[in-house]
Amino acid sequence: MAVNMAQSAAPLTMRLARAADSGQLAEIAREAYGKYLDVVDEPPAPILLDYDQVAAVGRTHVAHVGGRILGMVTVEPDGPWLILRNLAVRPDLQGHGIGKRLVTLVEDMARSSGRDGVRLWTRAEMTDNVAFYRALGYVLTHSEKNDHAHRVFFRKELAGDAAGACAPLDRNALEGQK
Repeated sequence: MAVNMAQSAAPLTMRLARAADSGQLAEIAREAYGKYLDVVDEPPAPILLDYDQVAAVGRTHVAHVGGRILGMVTVEPDGPWLILRNLAVRPDLQGHGIGKRLVTLVEDMARSSGRDGVRLWTRAEMTDNVAFYRALGYVLTHSEKNDHAHRVFFRKELAGDAAGACAPLDRNALEGQK
């Protein structure tokens, strides 16, 4: 079921993932990360996750129109930083601002919880991801290579940055508490 973002009558909204979303979350991960299977030595970690567990932890937020999930982002607090663990958008909807809205949500969560900013990593071979994060102001801090992967690490400092497009979120939602 395709969703035309320009013509959709229902607004794109964000919410915490629910147990009932796990099938769609797994589908999005397979779709979004599957294109990299031919360019990396090992499957991207998000393909291998148990999405029943991911939804249950309470740290994954979804962008949806009606009942269809279009994208997801998983976060994890780490001291003064918020870690962006997984960002995925259905491939047929990439380039429509959904990923940017999800990253803005993460940045707003970091601000509202008093964190210094957001950190993340991706695979160097995922050049579209590297370009996406750079375009959003993320700075490459370092890279690590092993026999199976070449990871690049980014961060965006937000301390003192009051900009943001989303309303502050409840700290309990950030910490994954219900």
